[in-house]
Amino acid sequence: MIINYLHTRRGALLAATLALGAFASLLIQPRKVLPAEATYRLERSIGGIEFTPADWPQPLFADLHLPQRGGPLPVVVTVHGGGWAKRNRGDMDAIGKKLVRHGYAVLNVSHRLAPRFTFPAQLHDLEQALHWIVSNAERYRLDAERINAWGYSSGAHLVALLASRDSDQPEPRVPLSSPSLRAVVAGGIPADLLKYPDSGIINRFIGGNGNDLASVWADASPVNHVSKDDPPVLLYHGKLDILVGADQSSKYYAALRAGGVDAELYLHDWFGHFGMFLFGGDAEAHAIAFLDRYNALPTTLAQP
Repeated sequence: MIINYLHTRRGALLAATLALGAFASLLIQPRKVLPAEATYRLERSIGGIEFTPADWPQPLFADLHLPQRGGPLPVVVTVHGGGWAKRNRGDMDAIGKKLVRHGYAVLNVSHRLAPRFTFPAQLHDLEQALHWIVSNAERYRLDAERINAWGYSSGAHLVALLASRDSDQPEPRVPLSSPSLRAVVAGGIPADLLKYPDSGIINRFIGGNGNDLASVWADASPVNHVSKDDPPVLLYHGKLDILVGADQSSKYYAALRAGGVDAELYLHDWFGHFGMFLFGGDAEAHAIAFLDRYNALPTTLAQP
């Protein structure tokens, strides 16, 4: 299913003011399924949990946020953007708070950064986060059978790979297989890295350019790892994204559907890469409803 954010004529005439930040007031929503009303309070947050083994190349930390409700709790692993090289997990705090209010436990993780660490180091870090959840499920009332992932930009790329690419992490640091994800939300995703063979950002992430290391760039592209066993994926993207073109999501969506994967695509006419992240409340509502559906949580049908 593809969802386009619709606009009124008034919104079109005043589009210029969107650049000044008046996004939400000028847009209307299509009839859609939204998450049930948020009813859960935060029970507690545990910051700075080291989720990697003592011999990991770099110690990594996460914050765990638990809603005030009975368990076992569905979990969402959140992964920040920043071109694999910068930013930090705090960028995902706002999304995490929304998820907690809807009854999800949230593990907001850090990963190793490029260029010091190149692909697939970041993917191995996320695999460690999944194993930490399984190992600590009973302690924190987590449901190891309902683990989900949500990322934006480079974080979206990583969670998509986490869901679809077979682990190549050598023993003994992690088992050869990681826990399966129940569902994935990916915003502003670079799904086919070879579309940007001269990108310095991707060059630093991979450790070489797309012409010299084409096979590695292809292996690092989620679009090349689609199989019918992949979990459901919701993609959202701003059509005005000039950093990561919206065709990255649309083509990945087409590949997922062709591969027999349940997928949804949400496109916003007026947002670019950063606007979609900062003002993507409607897309996030769709995403939470999507997670609810695959985690057996209630949703409601919103009226136009």
